[in-house]
Amino acid sequence: MRIMVDLDNTLADYTHALRHHLRSTNVYGPLDGYAMADPCEYGLWRDPSWPFASYEEYADAHRSAVMDGLYLAEHPYPHAMRALCRLVEDGHDLLIATSRTDDERFRQTFAWFDRHWFDPAHGPLEHGVGFHFADKTWLDVDVAFEDEPCTIGMLAAKGITVIHPDHPYCRDSEGITMRDWRQAPGIIRQLQEDKESTR
Repeated sequence: MRIMVDLDNTLADYTHALRHHLRSTNVYGPLDGYAMADPCEYGLWRDPSWPFASYEEYADAHRSAVMDGLYLAEHPYPHAMRALCRLVEDGHDLLIATSRTDDERFRQTFAWFDRHWFDPAHGPLEHGVGFHFADKTWLDVDVAFEDEPCTIGMLAAKGITVIHPDHPYCRDSEGITMRDWRQAPGIIRQLQEDKESTR
C-alpha cells in the first residue's frame, strides 16, 4: 500500500517542542499563568491556556521557534519510528508529507529524519522513504496518517483512508483513531486484508 505520514503532531510532538521553546526563551515573559495544555481544537491561538491573543501572535512565535531549531527539537511519539520501519519491512511504500514551507531547504526536516530513522540495535536503517513538501491532497496514496481536521476531511473526500491520532481536536474526525503508534502495523494489515477480500 502507498502510505502518507504527516510529521507535526502525527509522527512528532510539535506541541511539546513549542511549549518547551516558549518556556525556555521567555519570549512572552513569565508564563506561570499559562498551562499550555494539549489543545482541544486545532490552532493554539484559539486555546486560552496558550499565550496567544491572535493567529498573528502565534505565527510570530512559531517563526521564531523554527529559526531556533523547533523542528529538530521535536521528539517522535513513542513507538512511531519502529512502527514506520515495520510498515516498510511489510512491503509498504512510505511518503513523509509536511506543509513546512518555513523550513529553509527543509534542512531541519531531513536532519530530524536522519537522526531518528534508525534501529537502536543495528544503527541507521537502509529502508528508503519519500518526501513531499506541498499540498497533501495532490498525493495518490491509499492511506494517510494525519492530524489536521480540514486535511483529514479533504483526504477522506478523495477516498483515502485516514488514520489520525487521538488528539482532542481530531479524534472525532473521519477515519480511524489511533491511540498508540504500536497499533499502526495491525491497522494497515487489516486494511490491506479488507482491500484484497473485495477484489
